[in-house]
Amino acid sequence: MKSLTERYLEFYTPLVQEFIQKVESLPIPEIKDMPEPFLPLFGKDYEQSALRIIFIGQDTRWWWDLRKFTDAEKTCPGSKLRERLDQFRTRPFTEWGETRNTFWGFVMMTIAALHGKKDWGLMKAGAMVEILNSIAWGNANAIELFTSSAKRIGVPEGFWNAVRVNGEPFDRFQHIVETLKPRVAIILCKGLNTARYFGPHRVELVSQKDGITHYRLPEIGVDVFQVPHPVNMKFNQGADHFCTKLTELLINNRLILRFPQFLARQADAQHVMDYLYQNAPPESACDKFDFVAWVATELTKRDTFMSVPALCELLNSKGYKTNYGASYDAGRGSYRLVRSAYYRLVRKGEPETAKNIALAFRRPNFMYAYSTDSGQTSSS
Repeated sequence: MKSLTERYLEFYTPLVQEFIQKVESLPIPEIKDMPEPFLPLFGKDYEQSALRIIFIGQDTRWWWDLRKFTDAEKTCPGSKLRERLDQFRTRPFTEWGETRNTFWGFVMMTIAALHGKKDWGLMKAGAMVEILNSIAWGNANAIELFTSSAKRIGVPEGFWNAVRVNGEPFDRFQHIVETLKPRVAIILCKGLNTARYFGPHRVELVSQKDGITHYRLPEIGVDVFQVPHPVNMKFNQGADHFCTKLTELLINNRLILRFPQFLARQADAQHVMDYLYQNAPPESACDKFDFVAWVATELTKRDTFMSVPALCELLNSKGYKTNYGASYDAGRGSYRLVRSAYYRLVRKGEPETAKNIALAFRRPNFMYAYSTDSGQTSSS
């Protein structure tokens, strides 16, 4: 099965080549740093996240170099696309959002709030990487508006308008749907032709309240929330208001849930168990060790812990079996599975995810299911 990155490159590379052919026919001025097309980007854990969410802005304010982009893509198609993905996955945006009234400041505050975290500023210091690795970023305009940066560096307006016309085929929500398959999109700009952007999908207006418009695309199961750009929020109820209301809307629509501090087999947490079951990666792309790591990451996003019996319930409901073909019964074999999942990730060079496993699972008496110091499972 191809990875999301492979499918993404296969989808966008032909569109980029068509764009380059059109732009090359234009009288390109000798100006450095004319911005290149912006195409959607996503974190390394986005595809398997329980909440596949994309934040969509109007456009960037400068984005690399058009000439270098076209030269590189002609020489090696897909090379700049992959380079931009790799750059995004180093999370440079944590340095772009100084306050909640910037695009990335608001995004970080909101994605933290959705996972029950209040101090989103810690993201700028390297915290909450599990959350940040699971988001995607898009823009309604792949080619920047003339006034965003092209005008400032002296690009002729007529030339830039022609570039924008040739870049319009990138500006389709359908492309995001086909590649990233989001469950939730948050659009942070108001001046958007929704009929053109969402076409050909049928769009239902769910609600329009508190400055937030909620659309649903029922045929593809995507919920879209549109709010003002964060710069404008301070003149319209404030960023805190929009963050709070967005969080409430997603929770009320069961697009994300609040997790209990300790997830065991309690009846009042069954909705959380159902949420994990329904949003887990398919078994065809996720073996039992990967599944343990996935659950641990989702728990870590919320500073939540799970009992091994609860983990076994999930494993069994997803159809995973022991090496002997039996169901998991929270005995020693179940604890050995946790230990094995931990060491597999250590060997793969993923210590942070391994740490998630070590900390996320507990015995029913709240003791850790696995102690990395002793190298033994607590049940041994």
